[in-house]
Amino acid sequence: MHEPLVSVVMPVYNAGRFLADAVNSIRDQSFRDWEMICVNDGSTDDSGQLLDQFAAQDARIRIVHQANTGIVGALNHGCELVRGPLICRMDGDDLALADRIETQLALLRNTPNCVAVGGAILEIDTDGDPLCCSRLPTSHADIENNLLHRRTGLFHPTTMIRTEAFRAVGGYRAEYQWVEDHDLWLRLAQRGQLANLDQVVLCYRQHSSSVCWQRAAEQRELMNRLLAEAYADRGLDLLPEQLLHTSRATRTAAGPGKWARAAAKGGFPRSVAKHLKQLARNPETSRSYLLRMTLESTLRLCTGFPRRLLNPSSIQVPRPNQRKVA
Repeated sequence: MHEPLVSVVMPVYNAGRFLADAVNSIRDQSFRDWEMICVNDGSTDDSGQLLDQFAAQDARIRIVHQANTGIVGALNHGCELVRGPLICRMDGDDLALADRIETQLALLRNTPNCVAVGGAILEIDTDGDPLCCSRLPTSHADIENNLLHRRTGLFHPTTMIRTEAFRAVGGYRAEYQWVEDHDLWLRLAQRGQLANLDQVVLCYRQHSSSVCWQRAAEQRELMNRLLAEAYADRGLDLLPEQLLHTSRATRTAAGPGKWARAAAKGGFPRSVAKHLKQLARNPETSRSYLLRMTLESTLRLCTGFPRRLLNPSSIQVPRPNQRKVA
């Protein structure tokens, strides 16, 4: 049996609305020697049927159907089945740019001590319209510093990880579900180098049902425990008090106001206008909030050009719903 160089692992739970586009973005990769393991984690929508149709068309795609275990169980199951020396993470609602695998593979080939590489993202909304670009530090020291100071080190669905290193550190840990990626990076950082590409490799879809909006309170508490453990493992002084967050902290609700603000930050006026219109149509939106979001977004658009060096206007966003299964 052929052993591919790259194994794409995608956990899926009720991702039917976006799933075809996510899978097709892998099928359209410039690099072709991959397998894709999709773990259907007890979906109750049509995700399972869509995945089976893809597998029937493309022998590189393997499907695992299981009762719902949560993200850690689904990820570990998928990673147990990989045949390739590299694990490429992907989520069922995101879009990989066409040269993502090829570009990350080149870095890992040229940097043998690197155990995981991520990349920059273009945040998009549910329609696939652009919001803003985000990137992270590229050097190992700066990435680990981010991780130890409660900041993102690598964007999880952008990562490519050496299979040997992943298995050597024990994979994802169930006790840190909802911050399982932060935990994994901290442990991998003690085994080898972490890196990020400066260029955008993934369109990251923002919507109100994503984990970062639904599990914010749990994530804060788990992060406190995780950082305390990481500091102890490294023989560092006690975790600085300012890095401990309490569950009393709240996160503003996801929705059109937040997406308008993000699109203004990114320099995408059409996306700003769309989300402000959606906000205005909502009968629950107060006039004061609408006015504040409109003024804030306008100010960001007027004062924010040119946007960072990522040049978001040059990024070719894979458009949603161009193709389904065929």
